[in-house]
Amino acid sequence: MNVDELVAIDIHTHAEVSTRMLPDEAEAEALEARGRYFRYEVKHPTIAQMAAYYRERKIAFVVFTVDQERGLGIKRISNEEVAESAHEHADICIPFASIDPARGKMGVREARR
Repeated sequence: MNVDELVAIDIHTHAEVSTRMLPDEAEAEALEARGRYFRYEVKHPTIAQMAAYYRERKIAFVVFTVDQERGLGIKRISNEEVAESAHEHADICIPFASIDPARGKMGVREARR
């Protein structure tokens, strides 16, 4: 990543669409409800699509999933998928992991991967 060529960094973007898993109906419903509540058009870009959008604008972006599986029963994109997709777009994408601390030892094991 060449920070001298960037005009900004978006520090809060969500990875909401997996290219590896089948769509989760509960997640789709939650995203649609969020769009209605906040009055915006719901779009579901993949990380690759996000990278193209931000690259065109010379804006780097931090991307992460949200671990809502335990609390809301919504499947999440794996941290591995986020990291691997970000690696493919390392010129513009900065990955972060998301692990629910209530996962306990399972969360610790995931963090170590």
